[in-house]
Amino acid sequence: MVITHQLPETEPESRDYDVTVNGERAGVYMCRVSAMPFNTVWPGCQRPIEQTELASFVSFDMDIDINAPARLRVDVKRGFAEAVVRPLSKQIKLERDGNGLLFEIAAPGQYTLDIDGFHNALHIFANKAEDYNINKNAPGVIYFGPGVHRPGIIELKSGQVLYADAGAVVHTAIIAENQDNIRVLGHGILDNSEFHRTGEKGQHANSCMVLKKCRNVEVRGVIFKDACAWTLTAWGCENIIIDNAKAIGMWRYNSDGFDMCNSRNVVISNCFVRAFDDCIVLKGFPGYNYMNVENIIVSGCVIWCDWGRGLEIGAETCAREYRNILFEDCDLIHSAHMAMDIQNSGNAHVHDVLFDNIRVEYSKYCDEPVYQQSMDMEYKPRAGTHMPYLMFAEIHDYYHNILVPGTEHGKNSDIEFRNIYVYLDEGLPAPPSAFSGISEKNDTCDIKIRSLYINGEKINSLEQAAVRTGNFAHDITIE
Repeated sequence: MVITHQLPETEPESRDYDVTVNGERAGVYMCRVSAMPFNTVWPGCQRPIEQTELASFVSFDMDIDINAPARLRVDVKRGFAEAVVRPLSKQIKLERDGNGLLFEIAAPGQYTLDIDGFHNALHIFANKAEDYNINKNAPGVIYFGPGVHRPGIIELKSGQVLYADAGAVVHTAIIAENQDNIRVLGHGILDNSEFHRTGEKGQHANSCMVLKKCRNVEVRGVIFKDACAWTLTAWGCENIIIDNAKAIGMWRYNSDGFDMCNSRNVVISNCFVRAFDDCIVLKGFPGYNYMNVENIIVSGCVIWCDWGRGLEIGAETCAREYRNILFEDCDLIHSAHMAMDIQNSGNAHVHDVLFDNIRVEYSKYCDEPVYQQSMDMEYKPRAGTHMPYLMFAEIHDYYHNILVPGTEHGKNSDIEFRNIYVYLDEGLPAPPSAFSGISEKNDTCDIKIRSLYINGEKINSLEQAAVRTGNFAHDITIE
């Protein structure tokens, strides 16, 4: 059984797509996204609308107990030549019927339909039908049913549950500080589009969700939309579960996805993040650097990076250690600068990090990221297809003297990339990878690449893998 949902009456529908799922019409939302990888350094806030475009997304529920696929028909309201459903690893076959596309989704998950490249895409969120067993009238439950709501800033307290039901659009910013046992649930939309960035650097106030020194937090199912800063940020938190959350419509300068800052015991699973900067990133900052970044699992996620890095450690790494970190079973369907990245600009020892079963897609339509030096500068990428780095680890100075002046640089060691699968469009070269340190003591070492495949071919040498080894990087092996 498939359950579709309709848009609230005042919510504008997609200009580009009509969607039916198992013959039932599904509401298709619009969102604003970046049209080009053109960014400015912090504290850039709003962007000119001319640098953005409209995309679409649809969300529906699937009952996996009956083991039946969802059959989609997508009618495209413009002519097109090429269409592809990502992640490519799902091997979803398209059948064309005029300007209609028919295909099946076998299991809940996060998908996109790209038409003639990445512009104006359709994002498809197929949720597992879940009964959260929430009594909406119970004390401590903040319930939003179908429709548009404007509660303003919501400060969650210990023991509270915020439930956004399917069909709800909640214009809000969620904040919790020094709270325990809080939950944010449902298949509704938490929309931050009516908020503007406030505060100084490091204070990402009033964005979609900000957690400070919280414990035992669950975020499940919700769609975060149009964050004014970083989408979901945890500062000095522990015991966090983020499952089947979606981040979409991030177009403002430096609008990261999920930032775990000096936090530990975190599981991020089955999520979709499309961000205009780093997507899922582990950071460390002064004021919270008494806590290590450790015991982190990122699993089963789909990543679309319009600027920055897809799966990242850093660049801010103020902590004694980053350790016991696992990125696994993820699809990086669009990248900008780098797919898998360690930028160590603080004083941390980053070690015991594993990237396992990661699938990275490279498209002929990928544009080169360009820094905007002034507001009247125009986006002009170099000719040719841009190839983001695949694997990257370095020690560098960029934030060091700002964040931890007078301290030694950190170190990267015991990093493994295992079962890495690269999908290249025809004619594209192997993507580059690079590793470097900053001194003999502050180096990048013990890097293992095991089972790297490019378009199905196993890569057996660093040269074939296009690995560049810089200064103070050693013991880098491939097998």
